Amino acid sequence: MGRLPLGFGLALALAMAMAGGFVYLVAGVQLTAEVDESLAHERNHLLPPGAQADTTALVARVTAIEAHRWISDRGHLLFDRTGRRILGRVDMPMPAAGYSDVRYRDVGVKLHSGRALCIQLPDGGHLVIVAHSEIGEIMRQMVLPAVIGVVLVAGIAALTGSHLFAHMIAQRIARAQSAADTIARGDLSGRIPLDGLDGIFAEQALSLNRMLDRMAEMVHSHRQFAGHLAHDLRTPLTRLKGLLAEELATSPGDRDGLVERADRECASIIAIFDSLLRLSEIEAGSHPVGLQPLALRPVIEDVAETMEPVIADAGSQLSLGQLDQATVLADLGLVHQLLVNLLENIALHTPQGTRARISLRRDAARGEAVLTIADNGPGLAVTERERVIQPFARGATAPSRQGSGLGLAIAEAIMRFHGGTLELADAAPGLAVILRLPLFAAKESSEPA
Repeated sequence: MGRLPLGFGLALALAMAMAGGFVYLVAGVQLTAEVDESLAHERNHLLPPGAQADTTALVARVTAIEAHRWISDRGHLLFDRTGRRILGRVDMPMPAAGYSDVRYRDVGVKLHSGRALCIQLPDGGHLVIVAHSEIGEIMRQMVLPAVIGVVLVAGIAALTGSHLFAHMIAQRIARAQSAADTIARGDLSGRIPLDGLDGIFAEQALSLNRMLDRMAEMVHSHRQFAGHLAHDLRTPLTRLKGLLAEELATSPGDRDGLVERADRECASIIAIFDSLLRLSEIEAGSHPVGLQPLALRPVIEDVAETMEPVIADAGSQLSLGQLDQATVLADLGLVHQLLVNLLENIALHTPQGTRARISLRRDAARGEAVLTIADNGPGLAVTERERVIQPFARGATAPSRQGSGLGLAIAEAIMRFHGGTLELADAAPGLAVILRLPLFAAKESSEPA
């Protein structure tokens, strides 16, 4: 038996012992109060108001009372002023004045327990009324063993119950440990069985299973991430290796072009690592930012002016739609990067002739600034929209395989960093990227709607 069930059982046994002791004490106090009340009643009967209270009068009165009582649970004693007993069948010394516990002999030689009330009379004598307390003594003798028995039974029951309870908990913990050991061995399918579980144990098992599901998804995502990273790095590295091999077999006059191509491949590799670094910094919250109230409309106009030639070089068009005034609490550098990444996706992954449009709507009812970048390109299937947000993922219809595949992942991380959301929707035709950022309320009151 472990220390926990043993301690619990002993604590319960101690509590029962304390409760039993309290019951025993209360029963004793109650019995004593009832005996004292009967003694006071007898005193009032022997010494009524206005009656003669000297020793001589009480001798006659006590004699008359005892002569008419064949059976009585009370005895009477009279002592003169010198303490000599002058009346009474009870054999005992004169007790102290007031109520007291006494031991006395009645008819035989056996000692009895009792309760006495000693009253001093005006002539110096003393009247003693003794109440037989065999019933109280018997009750005490019964209560004490009963209390001890209850404590023993309760202690045994508590130890047994706590042991069974600890065993039951240990079985449930063992299920969780077994699932954890399975996960630790690399088997991500391990889960806590729910058979026989109910209440808080079932809720805990469900919560842990959800956690394990999430962990398995994260591990799977990381494995995919590593696979995509290896694939995306292998291609430029393979090309770079081929260029170096070609450079060795090329005459010095033709090497300038090979060096330039090798430099582009190196730049591509560095760009991938830069993007990964930015993504990890944003997701970890370690990006050095200074969140300040930021008016979105000037930022959108500035980025559109910068990116319009890039999109035009790709054979597409960029225009501005409705741009409401809206201020958010954000980092200018991250918002600028967010818009550039999304517009670069249009330049890289949509066919020539695609028309893109940026609009900004201020949704005061929901307290949001809603920025939409829509194009009339091939769009994305519903099943692909969640996948392409993952690192290194690209749409199946994208005509170009350029870029690192990290643009949407970084954009989504930037939105989460600012407490916003990124949603991919159908532009009918084409794709719409909908960005929602919380409005900066302290400045909104001064801006026109």
